[in-house]
Amino acid sequence: MTAEKAMGDLLDMVKQQQVFLEMFVRSWVDDYRSSGGAIFCGKGCRNCCSLAVHTGFAEALAVARQLDETQGRAVESYAMKLRELLKGVTELPEYLRLHRQTMGFCPLLTDAGACGVYPVRPLSCRSLISTRESVWCGADFSQLSQAEREAFVAALDRKVVAFPSHYVAVLQESGKELEEAGAKNMRELLGFSLYGNLGVLVHLCRSHGFAEACLEGKSSAAGCIAGAGFDHPLLLTLT
Repeated sequence: MTAEKAMGDLLDMVKQQQVFLEMFVRSWVDDYRSSGGAIFCGKGCRNCCSLAVHTGFAEALAVARQLDETQGRAVESYAMKLRELLKGVTELPEYLRLHRQTMGFCPLLTDAGACGVYPVRPLSCRSLISTRESVWCGADFSQLSQAEREAFVAALDRKVVAFPSHYVAVLQESGKELEEAGAKNMRELLGFSLYGNLGVLVHLCRSHGFAEACLEGKSSAAGCIAGAGFDHPLLLTLT
C-alpha cells in the first residue's frame, strides 16, 4: 500500500465514524427527549467551545483541508498563543484551566457563534451533549458557592450523565471508542498513532507539511513537531 493510499484510508474511516456517531447521537437524543429528558445543545450555544479540544491526527487533517485563509490564520494565532502559554506547565489540570481562562473560544467559531467546520468537526465535539442549560457548559465551579454546586449536582440525571458532569456518558464513551479505533487504524497503516490539541495539529498540517512528515514515519513526524516547537506532552502524543 502506498503512503497516499494509507492517508486516503485514514480520512475515509474518519468520515464513516463521524456519520455513524452523528446518527447515533440524533437517535439517542430523540429517544431521550421522547421519554421526557431535556437536551440543550443547539446552534449558537457555544460555551463548550472554550474547552481544549483534542483529537486524532486524521480528524485534524480533515479539518485542515477545509479551512480558508482567514480560518488558517486564526488557527495559527491560536496555536502560537497556546505554545507560549504552556511553557513551564506540566500538569493536565493546569493546562485545562489556563486554556479555558486565557485562550477564549475555539478559533474556528464564527462571529454568529456557530462552528465554522461543522461538517467535519471532531468526534470529541460531536459526542459532547448537554443535559443542562448552556450556562453550565461555561461555569467555573470553583467560583460557585457550596449551595450552588449542591443544587447543580442534585439536578443531574444520574442515569445518563458522566457524573459529576452534565454531559451524556454513553455518547462520550462512543466517541472515545471510535477515536481508539481510529488510532488503531493509523498504527496499522502508518506504524504509529497521534493524538493531540486540534488547533495545534491543524496548524502543523497547514503550515509545516505535517501530513507529509507523518507519511514518512514516526521519527519524521516527531522531528516536524519538535522543529515547529510543539513537542509538549500535554499538546501532542505519539504512540
